[in-house]
Amino acid sequence: MRLRLLPLAIAVVAAPAVARAQSAQFSDPYDVPDAPRPPTLPELTHSGIEGTLETTEGALIPNAGGVFTHAYVQRLAVEAPLALRRWYLGASYELAAGGSARSFEAVGGNLQVEGRTLWATRTGLGFGGGLALGLPTASFDPNSGGGLVATNSATLRPWDVTYFIPGVFAVRPFLDLRVLYGRLIVQGRQGLDLTVDPQRIGDRRLYALLALYVGWRATPELAAGVEAFEEYSIVVPGVSDGARTAFVLSPNLRVSLPWVQPAISLFTNLGTPLYGANESFWGFRLAVTVVYDPGAVLKVRAQ
Repeated sequence: MRLRLLPLAIAVVAAPAVARAQSAQFSDPYDVPDAPRPPTLPELTHSGIEGTLETTEGALIPNAGGVFTHAYVQRLAVEAPLALRRWYLGASYELAAGGSARSFEAVGGNLQVEGRTLWATRTGLGFGGGLALGLPTASFDPNSGGGLVATNSATLRPWDVTYFIPGVFAVRPFLDLRVLYGRLIVQGRQGLDLTVDPQRIGDRRLYALLALYVGWRATPELAAGVEAFEEYSIVVPGVSDGARTAFVLSPNLRVSLPWVQPAISLFTNLGTPLYGANESFWGFRLAVTVVYDPGAVLKVRAQ
């Protein structure tokens, strides 16, 4: 419920920017202000090709009678602008690892491809949306130790739970909104996650996603912020009403250098973790984004 006020909250912040945007339309699609990339959400108006390697590590405190364990998620993502910084195409893949009843195990996740479009102005207001398609590249047995590892890893990143459901196609339509107001950055994403098992068409899952980033650009290179995520299990077999909401809070720091943008985040749950499979968790994320901008390269050479 907390993040369900996201559209209203961002609209209030965005109102002054929207008013100014009506008199600040731009003919040059590249003439938009830059902003630090949130550690998890995409940088909506980047002009170069971005490749991100993100490592998530967390400790899971079990429910009564369970075993304390760790989980890891390795994420690899790339996104490139197709035309006029209005259209973007990307792909991402995640690998999970951790302890199970047998030993340390690793399982591969689903591959996801994504396309999005964007409208932006010189004022820093950006609005857009897109569609992501998950392909069934995960092939582990959900009832095995690998299935436990996948559930624990998805608990650390509940907004990416569809990466760790084997044998399904996934679809995520989403909306993005970003507001820049001086040094303040507010960015949000709202979407739905639907999975379908092609072997059992009736076996479908539906989730609702809300994500919010609020950051402060302390210097041109350094930004501090907080990300908040809510994944709500609308239609998931075996999940009780009290365990449908998974909420994660994550303070972070981002350094923006010309070619590399590292970030570090801490995170923990607020309330019940994903599916109620654990009592609580905490951990950290390290992300490194490499940026290749042909236009910037040409400018450097010209100088």
